[in-house]
Amino acid sequence: MDKITIPTSFNIELEFETAEFHKRLFAWLIDLAMMIAYWLVAYRLLAGVISNNGSEHAEMNNYALYTVLVATPPLLYHLVCEMVMNGQSIGKKLMGLKVISETGGRPAIHQLLLRWLLRLADFGFTFCTGGLLSSLLTRKHQRLGDMAAGTIVIKTKQPYHLGQTIFFEVADNYQLRYPAVMKLSDRDMNVIKTILDNCYKSGNYAFAARTADKIRTVLSINEYTDDVEFLETLLKDYNYLAAKG
Repeated sequence: MDKITIPTSFNIELEFETAEFHKRLFAWLIDLAMMIAYWLVAYRLLAGVISNNGSEHAEMNNYALYTVLVATPPLLYHLVCEMVMNGQSIGKKLMGLKVISETGGRPAIHQLLLRWLLRLADFGFTFCTGGLLSSLLTRKHQRLGDMAAGTIVIKTKQPYHLGQTIFFEVADNYQLRYPAVMKLSDRDMNVIKTILDNCYKSGNYAFAARTADKIRTVLSINEYTDDVEFLETLLKDYNYLAAKG
């Protein structure tokens, strides 16, 4: 099982496990089955509509219905799923896989669009050999579309992962504590949120302590509080200041 590391702004490398080829293949087959099933159902429904269509413009109407209801949705399946399901299709979700950016976060729309467009090169023009060979031979197991778009397919069950929301609820009467937090970026806050989430789950607070020490140095904060409480406060301060605009 291959692993890659992505450095964070706090000199802490987060580790990701790339998706095994057989899981990607099974996910692709599941998605293919979903598209075929949709096509068969939509085609049968459309056939029923056509049989009752007696207008003089029936042929043109039938072609438009076929294009909109039968042909187009399967073509857009992967793009739409990955946009609305945070880098996953139904097959990827069932197989525990997802698409992320090479920087560790959620892929941008233009990355997903480019990745989708190059499915033609991976699976169409090359009769699947492009995607097959590149997924097997590249270090990060990327198909051609992944390499062009700057994306990676990873396992969803990771020890640490980026791209989660940095939202942290604050009360209406919240009192700001560390205004210097705005020197940090959204990506920095994603790292903090990720490390906190994993600390809650695992009970291992080593990463929280290292991260808190690094941030105190970067922001010149001499006050010391509990490491987890400190990171939670930074998230609340960031959300509070961001909401004020």
